[in-house]
Amino acid sequence: METEPNTRHSAQLPPLRFSLNLLYVGRMLLGMSADKPLLADEAVEAIDEYIEAVTDELAATELVHEAALLVGDTLPDEPQP
Repeated sequence: METEPNTRHSAQLPPLRFSLNLLYVGRMLLGMSADKPLLADEAVEAIDEYIEAVTDELAATELVHEAALLVGDTLPDEPQP
């Protein structure tokens, strides 16, 4: 099984992807809430801003990771037990 080489940015990708997924779930749940529409609208706007920020950070990290792969700036493979 071949895996993609690791760069110093590899460790940042899974937490960013997970955070973005959680924000999308929170936004969906708030959008479904009909109890307090004014509060929900403000909360949805705030989450939309966080989603945009995390998306930008994820895209930038993925680009830097891909650039590191292209120039060969990879970390040594960890020995398998």
